[in-house]
Amino acid sequence: MDKKKTTLLIDADVLAFEAAVVAEESIEWKDEMWTVHADMALAKARVVNRVEEFKDLMKTDKVTMCLTDRANFRRVLNPDYKANRAKSRLPIILRQVKQWIIEEYNGQMWPNLEADDVISILATDKEMDEETIIVSIDKDFKSVPGIYYDYNKGEYHQPSEEEADNYHLVQAIAGDHTDGYSGVPGIGVTRAQRLLEKDGYTWETVTACYEKAGLTEQDALMNAWMARLLRAENYSFRTNTIKKLWTPRNYQTKDILKISPQGLNVTGTLDGDDPRLFLQSPYAVSPKDLKMAESFTETTTGEKDSR
Repeated sequence: MDKKKTTLLIDADVLAFEAAVVAEESIEWKDEMWTVHADMALAKARVVNRVEEFKDLMKTDKVTMCLTDRANFRRVLNPDYKANRAKSRLPIILRQVKQWIIEEYNGQMWPNLEADDVISILATDKEMDEETIIVSIDKDFKSVPGIYYDYNKGEYHQPSEEEADNYHLVQAIAGDHTDGYSGVPGIGVTRAQRLLEKDGYTWETVTACYEKAGLTEQDALMNAWMARLLRAENYSFRTNTIKKLWTPRNYQTKDILKISPQGLNVTGTLDGDDPRLFLQSPYAVSPKDLKMAESFTETTTGEKDSR
């Protein structure tokens, strides 16, 4: 690998979460009285050590740290997308670790996108004059053409565009229950692969699986959108917005309009106050909450002064 021409596209969501968990410690002060505290210095050291390990392993000093925005365009399409995570307690300094990564490493957090999308867009940008290596533990990167290093397993993958597209069709059928889209009931990854190998890696095979289960092509398309990481062709670098979602190769414009008009709701500039973009939890901070908080300061006497 050419040190000067290789950039690591690092899934910083995973690094931040790992670091924030490692930095936490529970303390029992007395019977049934517990608190949790976190050591930010330890979290920072964890991230730095990980990054340096990757740089040493792959003989490069260039990294791009990618993070997930709070707003997520997929929730506009499917409110159940990763909705189960709203009930989970996150490490108490996770947000602070992510902010530090942005400041220390010029971390990339793009509006309405997940870290996976940012990585996939950069990895498939043909305008880049350097090689990229995706560094993560997420199997979804098998659907992105290029080089992917799974550091949990110590494995390199280098799917071609055809292999990446085929893996996406497998995911479109099998779904991912942990991410809130179920695919075809009763069909997992192994069976989906067998069906596609038998009948062909085509959109027609995917829709046939859905229709046989009593579902529709619109259901198939929605799950395909959930599974598909954005690529450079889907994104406008000029406006920092989604240009278009993935569509099957045999689709014409009239087909996408007929089957699922809501796909157009996430292209172009999105309303940052749209509650559909955010994880719906009774304890989630809303954009309205944040705007209100910015307009007030607390004095030592507890009075509120408007800025």
